[in-house]
Amino acid sequence: MERPIPEGYVDVVHEHRAALWRLVDEARVAAKTGDSTALRDTAQEIRLRLEQGDDQTIGNLAPHVGDIVAELDEVYDAVFPVGRPDDITGLLAAPWPTAHRKALLAAFLGCDVRHRLVLDEVAERAIAAADTHLLRVLILTPLGTLGREAVARILDRLHRADALDATVVEQAFTDDHYLGYAILGRSPTGDPTGRPLACADAVRHHVDALTWRLVSAPVPADWDELPKVPTPRGLRFVRAALAWHGDQRVADHLGVAELTGEERTALLDLLRDRPVEEQRRAFEWRLHAGDADTLLPLFGLERAAPLLRLIRAMPVGEATRHDRAVLLAAIEDAGTDATRRLLDLVPNELVSAVMGWNRVQVLKRVKHHALQGIAAFGMLPLAPDETVLDRYLALRESAKKGAKLGPNRRYSHAAAIAVALDHLAQVAGVAEASRLEWDCEARIATETPAEVDVGDYRIALRFDGADPTMTVRRAGRALKSVPAAVRSDPGYKGLREHQERLRDQARRMRTGLVERLVATAGTLTPDELARLLSLPAGAAMLPALLWRDRAGTIDLLDQVDTTGPVTAVHPVELHERGVLSGWQAEIVRRRLRQPVKQAFRELYVLTPAEREAGDVSRRFAGQMVGGAVAGRLLFGRGWFTHGEYDDHQATRTVGGGLIAALRCDFHGYFGLGDVLVGEVRFLTGGHRDPGRYGAPTGSGSVGGTPVPLADVPPAVFSEVMRDLDLVVSVAGTEPETYLSPAQATGRAQILAALIADLGLARVTVEGNSAVVSGTRATYRVHLTSGSIHVDPGGHLCVVPASFGATAHRRLFLPFADEDRMTSIILSKVLLLAEDEKISDPSILAQLASLTGKAEDA
Repeated sequence: MERPIPEGYVDVVHEHRAALWRLVDEARVAAKTGDSTALRDTAQEIRLRLEQGDDQTIGNLAPHVGDIVAELDEVYDAVFPVGRPDDITGLLAAPWPTAHRKALLAAFLGCDVRHRLVLDEVAERAIAAADTHLLRVLILTPLGTLGREAVARILDRLHRADALDATVVEQAFTDDHYLGYAILGRSPTGDPTGRPLACADAVRHHVDALTWRLVSAPVPADWDELPKVPTPRGLRFVRAALAWHGDQRVADHLGVAELTGEERTALLDLLRDRPVEEQRRAFEWRLHAGDADTLLPLFGLERAAPLLRLIRAMPVGEATRHDRAVLLAAIEDAGTDATRRLLDLVPNELVSAVMGWNRVQVLKRVKHHALQGIAAFGMLPLAPDETVLDRYLALRESAKKGAKLGPNRRYSHAAAIAVALDHLAQVAGVAEASRLEWDCEARIATETPAEVDVGDYRIALRFDGADPTMTVRRAGRALKSVPAAVRSDPGYKGLREHQERLRDQARRMRTGLVERLVATAGTLTPDELARLLSLPAGAAMLPALLWRDRAGTIDLLDQVDTTGPVTAVHPVELHERGVLSGWQAEIVRRRLRQPVKQAFRELYVLTPAEREAGDVSRRFAGQMVGGAVAGRLLFGRGWFTHGEYDDHQATRTVGGGLIAALRCDFHGYFGLGDVLVGEVRFLTGGHRDPGRYGAPTGSGSVGGTPVPLADVPPAVFSEVMRDLDLVVSVAGTEPETYLSPAQATGRAQILAALIADLGLARVTVEGNSAVVSGTRATYRVHLTSGSIHVDPGGHLCVVPASFGATAHRRLFLPFADEDRMTSIILSKVLLLAEDEKISDPSILAQLASLTGKAEDA
């Protein structure tokens, strides 16, 4: 049943139907006279009318032209009969897509006629066979559809065969106004997708002719009829834009036409006597075209050309580092007044910030986490009442707030903070952002007094390792609580704020600098090391790490040569040297609590299957994880997540020109549902490395050439696998199905060191289990799940709330990383090693049942 026409479109539908019936009459006349050319032209006009009418009526024309289409089918089937159904060229070579031809084409393609009749495979065969006749027919036929890439390849093949003409090109660009992207090797966002095709220049010539014919016609074409890519070439298009009175989008498209040097000079002369409004409009067009400096004389800004080029080179919507001295030199060359007038033409937040002209606006933008605003904030000159430390602390406060944003937004926010710190270093006259950071962190630790007197009370900050603690004394006696009079005193409040800043400093150093040094086997120069050791947090953390000096000696900091560079040792090096277990035992023996996992860090080495696979690891493929949790974990480890249609759905720059790339399967984006983990590769090329402390400077490319896994630095490989093991272990939707071998190995190593140190004669390690020979039974504790098996057969059901939640009195974890599960599992082992001391009735009852031994009354 035909659906009714909405009242608002009744007249328009009737108007189009009347016009279509007139065209049907013209087709009948042409059919009677055998005028096939007229029939082809009429078919083209009818298709255009149907398309335009359906657009104008929001899809309400097509359901009401069935009788017209049936009449046309009859006319065109009679004049253009099908020869052989298996002759694809003859089948497609008709000006009107009759129902009969569609059915035959569907049968040829082996699909349902109700589905899209895709001709890409036919095109590929024709390209391979260099069948230029069929290739032309594929472009011109109204039957079936072709993908954009297939059309581009057809035009390129016709060009190589010297068979490319205006008819084919114009039809292709009439059907797809954005076809030029595939011809030029670019994506709609401007990113390169490949090299321009050989036909690019020839195609542009024909597209220019088509565009000019459309815009210079007595009734000019509207925006929807124009080819959008490539940009037209020639001054005539800019002239037409200046005189255009229709859709502004058309004028903007023509106004950015590509010009030669002579044409740019001619445009300047053309505009000299034009109204200022036209001059500014043309200047805006040429900004987008990239040659606006030619028109600067119109505004008396000739000397501002170098500054304009710097502005034009700044990426849009991206926070990037800029050289303040270069910007100031360009501003000086232009002059202050000229710079202001240029910024009126081309507003630029960063250049305005260099001069301090937009301080209020920039501060508002920082509050709203605007990335370029944050970068500009670092470039502002210091206000009269502002110090470098004030600005540094403001940026650190912004960084804390940015950490609460969404995953990818947190990533880009962190990058903007890193850029702002670099800019601030330039404002302060410091050579490097890292030096500025150390200077500011040192001031945080030393500039505020560590003690303050409030009446009879003395409040002091002292350090317990890296943790600042506050004590309150009266008459030399330490108080357990802080009196109300002290809490309300400004001196006390200031000391509390200083304490919190020091705690933030320690957190930043541990989770940022120290973690990255260990994960990347980072190196410190003697000057860098001295600066870090001058900080309370650095003095507490760095001596507990293992270092390698320039002579190759590995030891704690006080035992290596620090007059030269020292490198934080990654455990993969200890493993390769065969000294890992020895250092693990020594760390436990000395009761050293390392600030991050180093000696007991989970280690991942290439498996035989991965070596055989070459450049791909499927170690975690097939694991299902929750997207929201996985996204947060990946971000915390420096990964950037992408959409489902990207080449890879998660990427991370890992240094040395490499990027780790993970494929995943999901719908939409990370965080919207479950994610199926896929394969991992390491790619080289097309990305940017992270900043000095791991703050990412951009999302990185997802392209590049795969690198054999055997050629990936072992520490890099291990860290990437550690990231993904963490994601699968923590974010897994069915945690019981995945038990991490690396985590079990790490806990076994700690346990082995504890066995030796504590003399635990009852405990041994067998594979992924700790075997405890207790007085009541023999127990096997799985070192990943924590489950307890009682020999000869039985499961001991316990819950951490009553058994293992509190760390055993003899348990020492040789790292400060939060690892509650390791604490629980090892505490269970130590408790079972003293099972004669167990008093929990539920556990005792289970043991009696499992062992057949009744408990003594």
